[in-house]
Amino acid sequence: MICAQNTPVKLITFLGKSTAPKNTDKGKNYWKLIGETGIVIDEVEMNNGGILVLYDRNLDEFEIENHNPIKNSLWIKKTDLEVLI
Repeated sequence: MICAQNTPVKLITFLGKSTAPKNTDKGKNYWKLIGETGIVIDEVEMNNGGILVLYDRNLDEFEIENHNPIKNSLWIKKTDLEVLI
């Protein structure tokens, strides 16, 4: 999948899975974001193949850790994303 900057995307899995493993810490339950949309703001793969996605919603609402320099952004693997047209 090619994800250029400003490409709209939707999270369809996280780390290749659709549900969080048992005993996942509340602050690390990124599976809560499945179905959420955003745009690619950095297409350079970093952090084990992730690209930087800026979500449309405030990630604080999900009570997950999100401490990237750009608020409401997370490094997400391309394989966990669906490109929206």
